[in-house]
Amino acid sequence: MELSHGPGVYKYSHKSYSSQSDSWSSRVSLNSWAAPVVGAIFGLGRAGSIHLSNIIGNPRVILKYIVDDRSERFAELKDYWKLDNSVTFLTSKDSEKVYKDKSVNVVFIGSPTWTHEDIVVNSINNNKHVYCEKPIAENIEDTKKCYETAKAKGCTLFAAFNRRFDPAYSGLWQRVRNGDVGHVQILKVTARDSPLPSIPYLQTSGGVFHDCLVHDFDMACWVLGELPTRVQATAAALIPEVKEGIKQTPIFYSFPSRYRLAYKYELEHFLDVVMNGEPMKVTSWQTLAVSKIATAAEKSARTGQTVELDWTKDGIPAIYS
Repeated sequence: MELSHGPGVYKYSHKSYSSQSDSWSSRVSLNSWAAPVVGAIFGLGRAGSIHLSNIIGNPRVILKYIVDDRSERFAELKDYWKLDNSVTFLTSKDSEKVYKDKSVNVVFIGSPTWTHEDIVVNSINNNKHVYCEKPIAENIEDTKKCYETAKAKGCTLFAAFNRRFDPAYSGLWQRVRNGDVGHVQILKVTARDSPLPSIPYLQTSGGVFHDCLVHDFDMACWVLGELPTRVQATAAALIPEVKEGIKQTPIFYSFPSRYRLAYKYELEHFLDVVMNGEPMKVTSWQTLAVSKIATAAEKSARTGQTVELDWTKDGIPAIYS
């Protein structure tokens, strides 16, 4: 994957997330006067299960609903997380109960990509703030409509780009802004998505460009503070490994453990936005920009052609990040 970008490197004030200098525990205690939010979570797959763990362990969230279509897991989940009857388990056909419950003011979405838009729109139309796994919707136009709906209703719509909140990545962001690494000429990003995604997940996801590589696109743009002008992509699948499974010793850090702090800090940031009015660090135009890059990369991989990107009509601020 090759992303071409301009020459400038911006200097900009940013708060890094460090477990030593800016712990979230101290911030939570400072804001403990605010009443907890009441939430519902949709989907307990790969990402949803991580979010559930953080939600249950967070004193600023009262979990009221869990929505998932694998009802055979409900008893096990209730026992494992020591949940009492104040938490209601539902399947998606009963989602309307969540939307119409006025006590619920935040919704977390970790369900399959094709379900996101419907849950986002229904939640926002019922005055609920939304924390949604990327992508927000299956295409750019529907994503725009979701953000427009959120703006019209005065609700927060947060796209979960968790790597922004990883201490190592945010530290790199700050070092680039400080000029500590000199003038950045090349940025290489390597991602290993361990454990191997399941076939059912791959069949219902938005594809590798929109569900996985968007993190890398976001990191490249965020760290550099710039957007690419052209995209060239190639793609290949190692089918034998997908069929037979990985036989080598597994990587020690799976993505849930590698980004444990990022997921935690990301949730705290969302709660700060909703409860305390803090500015959102993942903006609508950044999410739309990443979606545009992912679409271009997918097109390039399918056609073998370089895709030029024109940002003149996208309303992107001069300082991207």
